[in-house]
Amino acid sequence: MLVSTDKCSKCGRGMGEKHKAIGKRPSFATMTRWSDNGIAKATDGCKVEPDGTCSHGHSSWMLVLGLI
Repeated sequence: MLVSTDKCSKCGRGMGEKHKAIGKRPSFATMTRWSDNGIAKATDGCKVEPDGTCSHGHSSWMLVLGLI
């Protein structure tokens, strides 16, 4: 797990900063499927829970887009 002074290895932002989305924005149909399956992707491509954040500090697309 990263400590607050570490930088994200994927986007270069610190843990207290807003992370840049690295991956392509998913379609609404894809996010609906994620919700049904209980798993989603974070903005850097890591697998997370639909309302979760990965170990790099990136939130799920569903959180970022305000669907949860």
